[in-house]
Amino acid sequence: MNSQTLGDLASDQKIDKVFHAFGYSIPIGKDGRRLWPTKFKRAMGQRMRSGDLSINEVQKTCQISDKTAYKWRKAGPGKSSRPPLQTSKSAPTFAEVRVQHEEVTAEPTSNRIIFKRAGCEILLPCNYPIDKLAQLIRTLEAGP
Repeated sequence: MNSQTLGDLASDQKIDKVFHAFGYSIPIGKDGRRLWPTKFKRAMGQRMRSGDLSINEVQKTCQISDKTAYKWRKAGPGKSSRPPLQTSKSAPTFAEVRVQHEEVTAEPTSNRIIFKRAGCEILLPCNYPIDKLAQLIRTLEAGP
């Protein structure tokens, strides 16, 4: 952070000074509080979790309480203020499929529904409920 950047921040965010720790420039507000960037807290947490830095080193260098250092270490990379990604709201569809192990004799196909998909052939009675057939097709189209 150079003096020009500091001047720009000072007018917008009431930055008075800069505190340097572990290669980062931490802005200090006019009230004397350090404004810890999220990027810095995540980096310190990662370094504490990996063993590169001890909690005591971070605590002394940053002049923070042990509670704050433990909080930074606990907050993992998966923790963020962003909302979770939207997932599909439709419930999974399941259909019962029974496999015949015996050879099927050639029957007239006029009283059967033959459904072929990816090398699989399903024979259904001609009075098979249409809503169940649609559910079966959706399930097979969705794949594993």
